[in-house]
Amino acid sequence: MKRLVCMLCAVLLMIPLWGCERNEQSGSGAGHSFAGVLAGNPDTLDPQLAVNDSARTVLHNLFEGLFVIGEKGAVEPGVAKSYTVSEDGLTYNIQLRQDSYWYAVTEDEAITTLLEAPVNAMDFVYAFRRLFDPLYKSPHREQYRCIAYADAIINGQQDPSMIGVYAKKEYELEIRLAQPNADLPYLLAQTPAMPCRQSYFEACKGRYGLDEASICGNGSFAMQRWLYDPYGKHNVIQLGRNRKNHEVQRVYPADLTLYIENSVSAAEQLYTAGSIDVLMTANGELASGAKGTVQGVYCRTLGLVANPDSPYAHKLVRQAFACTTDLSALGALPQGLQAAYGVLPPDVLLANKSCRELIAESRNHSTDRTQAQVDFAQGLAELELEELPEGRILMPAGWVDDDVMLQLIDQWKNTLGVYLSLEEVSEEDYASRLKKGDYTLAVAALQGTANDPEELFRAYLQHPAMDFTDGAQDVMRLVSLLEQAKSADSPDKQVELYRTAEQQVLQDGVFLPLFYGQRYLLCKESIADVAWDPFGGVTKYSPAKCFD
Repeated sequence: MKRLVCMLCAVLLMIPLWGCERNEQSGSGAGHSFAGVLAGNPDTLDPQLAVNDSARTVLHNLFEGLFVIGEKGAVEPGVAKSYTVSEDGLTYNIQLRQDSYWYAVTEDEAITTLLEAPVNAMDFVYAFRRLFDPLYKSPHREQYRCIAYADAIINGQQDPSMIGVYAKKEYELEIRLAQPNADLPYLLAQTPAMPCRQSYFEACKGRYGLDEASICGNGSFAMQRWLYDPYGKHNVIQLGRNRKNHEVQRVYPADLTLYIENSVSAAEQLYTAGSIDVLMTANGELASGAKGTVQGVYCRTLGLVANPDSPYAHKLVRQAFACTTDLSALGALPQGLQAAYGVLPPDVLLANKSCRELIAESRNHSTDRTQAQVDFAQGLAELELEELPEGRILMPAGWVDDDVMLQLIDQWKNTLGVYLSLEEVSEEDYASRLKKGDYTLAVAALQGTANDPEELFRAYLQHPAMDFTDGAQDVMRLVSLLEQAKSADSPDKQVELYRTAEQQVLQDGVFLPLFYGQRYLLCKESIADVAWDPFGGVTKYSPAKCFD
């Protein structure tokens, strides 16, 4: 019986929630029922607690923060109408729009009376109090330690109500910092800083963000259905327009269906089958053969890492690989790849300029095969080995063209006499094997969750394949550089600090940069104006149009 109900629900989902609006103008691209995909079920749709990419995508369509992430990860105003910063950089005064409305699709009159009202300053105050309340155990509060009293609250010395976020007036918010942080607007555009209406949260009685009946937002869309059975096939989230906000700022799609798949490869298959309109992917091979429009952003750096339990992880062996690697000898690279001589990819911005324009690339080790052989021989001697065992390089399918990787494997073989092969697997198998340590060498991707140099360095420090067992002091030094850059009072100082941080990563040799890689947005030929953030993995559909 349960299976029959699920099948009937799946059939119903094929019917657009709202239908095409009668007032949609012909040729405007509005009124289309869009279809997208999520690679996994959202862990929660509580903005202060959500972690995975699927949750972030849904939340950025359900909610709007003080700021939003625009084209190529740039920060733009959201609920914030305007803001000023004090001369010492410690106080942000933010004026709010009065036309960003809470909205939920519900027949419960008690809930409706709590909604369809404008977001106000107290909604953000309450969100930050929840973020820092130890009762909720938010994994994100460390990101916001720059806010006044955050450290004392985290250390249990102050109540969460003391956090330095204040409602000066109904639509005027003040945020006080413990130290200047030029990246605060980025932080305020992320899901943990999205508003929360206290009366609605309390009415949910502990279910907030966990089911379709316990979610209300102030974004372009409202939750209609959330069906998920880990053993079923018809898992889906379906959203309809937030009609109140549509009256103020047009929401072009009539509704949005997000199919929930259990793997990246399954999500990609939906797009190649023509079942969805839009797909975000890091698969360069899929992007190169895709029909329709393809956009790419260089937001990832791909590099070589060694299993810390493998002899390939010996510092002199890693150094020998670096001295052997000659990216200039690879010739023309496939579209979507650039040779990497640094850690920060070209489309990561600092002061609205590419980090690569501000920080000259300087690989710590230039190609020197003679020195590579000396280092390699010394490394073998210290390992008490005559040669290294044969090994495989683990890599998700489609990340780097096979021919390019085989050229690098030949370089390492010809100079160092090592025998390696390439093993391509699904992204799910790749992640599982990295976690288990089931690899010799691997191609790892560094990518921040925001267009921010610090985020990429944080990704380096937190990557499961990075081994810092013998480099605790190096880690502390890098963390110190990042903290200094965060509180720097000028872009020039930030540039110098990030330059030093990049040089240290290259010198440590745990990660050998090989390529800057793109993340892609694939759209059917009839689809236009889909907004996306390749860093955060978020696709926003409110401006999306269809011109069938």
